Amino acid sequence: MATKKDLEQNIARKLSYLSEVDASFAVDCILDHIKGELTTGNRVEIRGFGSLSVRKRKHAGKDEEYNTIYYRMSKNVQEDLNK
Repeated sequence: MATKKDLEQNIARKLSYLSEVDASFAVDCILDHIKGELTTGNRVEIRGFGSLSVRKRKHAGKDEEYNTIYYRMSKNVQEDLNK
């Protein structure tokens, strides 16, 4: 499982002109934007990765609803997993 720190380090390694602090800032900005869009009820689509949206679910045996994040992976990711 990859963590946020792993993502920051990979970006800093692949983009040598960015420091780890800059890579961390970039990852934070992207994740904050995704979180903001999901909070307002919008769907987020990342080409080649998949889409994220918020769905309402009910607790088992109760009428109470809660929000959950739904992820649908792109066909590219599905094909890579099946190789």
